[in-house]
Amino acid sequence: MQTKSLLIPCAVAMFLSVTACDTKVSQCNRLVDAVNKHTQALTTSLEKLGDVQENPQVADDFAKVVKTANDEISALEFKDEKIAGFAKEYLNLLGEADKFGKSMAEAAKTSNADTLTKATEEGDKLMKLEDTIVNNVNGYCQGS
Repeated sequence: MQTKSLLIPCAVAMFLSVTACDTKVSQCNRLVDAVNKHTQALTTSLEKLGDVQENPQVADDFAKVVKTANDEISALEFKDEKIAGFAKEYLNLLGEADKFGKSMAEAAKTSNADTLTKATEEGDKLMKLEDTIVNNVNGYCQGS
């Protein structure tokens, strides 16, 4: 009888640890899926911003893509504080991307090469920041 009483708490502990792990994995997957869903559209729109002087509409298109990604990721809720933090960092990145798109549009209107170069450098910084966020998410989500 004592053996059975020891097995039940062990089984419960194993179930709880698996459930906690699944929760983390599930939350990671939701964040990664949402980010991945918008990555291609964001990348394509970002590349098109290079043509903003000839086609100012690309700045508006970029803003729409950023807003769509922002709205979807903002709607997600995470119990895991680290994952919630990563989502917030990504939302901040999208906010900066929106500012970047507006800077590119403004630079195109003024036809100032220095302003356009500065805006492009900001775009490069955003790409590096995104890489950092993605690496942090992957490190946390793939860790045990």
